[in-house]
Amino acid sequence: MQRISRKVQSLILALVMCLGIAYAGSVSSGSAPADAAADYYAPITAAGGEELLGQVHDLITTTHTKYTSYTDCKNPAYYRRTDPGPNGELAEFYAQTELSSTWKSGANGTWNREHVWCQSHSNGLWGESGGGADLLHIRPTESRVNSARGNNKYAVISGSKNTVIYRNAAGQDMGPAGYTGGGLFEPLDQVKGDVARIVLYMYTHYNTYSNVHGSTNGNGRSNYFGTLHFTDIVSASNEKGATELLLDWNELDPPDSLELSRNEAAQEIQGNRNPFVDHPEYAEAIWGDGTTEVKPTALTLSPSSLELKVGQSQSLTVSAQPAGASAAVTWSVSDSSVLSVSNGVVKALGEGRATVTAMSVSDPSVKAVAEVTVERPVDQAKLEAFHAAVEDIDGEGTLARRAASLRKALSAYSALTDKELPLAEEDIGRLSAALDDYNRLVRAYNEGANDACDAALRGIGKLIG
Repeated sequence: MQRISRKVQSLILALVMCLGIAYAGSVSSGSAPADAAADYYAPITAAGGEELLGQVHDLITTTHTKYTSYTDCKNPAYYRRTDPGPNGELAEFYAQTELSSTWKSGANGTWNREHVWCQSHSNGLWGESGGGADLLHIRPTESRVNSARGNNKYAVISGSKNTVIYRNAAGQDMGPAGYTGGGLFEPLDQVKGDVARIVLYMYTHYNTYSNVHGSTNGNGRSNYFGTLHFTDIVSASNEKGATELLLDWNELDPPDSLELSRNEAAQEIQGNRNPFVDHPEYAEAIWGDGTTEVKPTALTLSPSSLELKVGQSQSLTVSAQPAGASAAVTWSVSDSSVLSVSNGVVKALGEGRATVTAMSVSDPSVKAVAEVTVERPVDQAKLEAFHAAVEDIDGEGTLARRAASLRKALSAYSALTDKELPLAEEDIGRLSAALDDYNRLVRAYNEGANDACDAALRGIGKLIG
């Protein structure tokens, strides 16, 4: 399955009908963990692969100091902390709506305790405690949706599928919460990442340490741990296909503000966190290409503004934040008649203003822009041609020869642009003086010719008279 190239948050697939309260967490501006968790990941030193998987397992099991019970998981006091809705009630998981926090034993239109990794697919591990009651696993879900999901494995349903509709407390159908078909369940796009990160957490935590290259099962009882496969909960022909689906969903739907705040609340209650929420890049590092790519939250171009002459080139340097983030970018310009750019080298092509944009390859929403002003340089050849033409103005010859030299100088003058004119003031003054002299001579010539004509006419008149 081809990896999705950018993080996107899907549009809600249908408008929520009357009386429904829609809820969706906002996309986090970055993948960095909250400040309170800054020291939590200090033991993680591996870059990826089996070593990172083992370190993550050891971390989340040794810091899991309180194992809640399945009874705890119907306590509204817990879920108002871990899954708060915008109006103080509960954020429902699959439909991303809000439900009353009151526990009503799973009546339609109220919430039930959803095992994201179905109990029947846990190889007997999910009981009344341990993985079957982990607050980072069990999510409040509208009861009808909970029933429709049942123990269906996760998949992208390619054939015909039915839309699962959640209901409000009055029993009214409200809006979509996912799809079923062929014994499978497909969450809405905006929930797929949440599902993937919970599955990755459960696999990493509750596989016994020897299965995931760890060294300890931490504070949990021995019967909490065993052998889990992604194909236990994801419909795929093999483990590789199941892993690919989870990686795709993890990238399609990045952690939102609800997931991040949920990690904080869960840590306060049970001591550990879901590392794949704080560091979604761990998933790719462990099961993907084996490296941790830190995606940038901001880019900077240096210099941020340029003034160039036509024909000049200059390099731009791109840096990424936070430290260690990928600085790989694609380049573009706003006006290709003014600029070109290749690998950060900007070339001025024509007069004007344009911008150069560097766009992150890892996250195309992260960009940096440099402003560039291009001016046409002074054309020394035109200045020299004009100077030579002024020098060649004939000040002694006939009017015809003087006129020819002046026409040549005027032609050279007309080729000058605003860039050259200030540098040609002296020659322009000489040309102006030569034109004045020429015009005076023309006027004198014309006056002399007129006088001669008058004299000739008078002589003819005398002869005739």
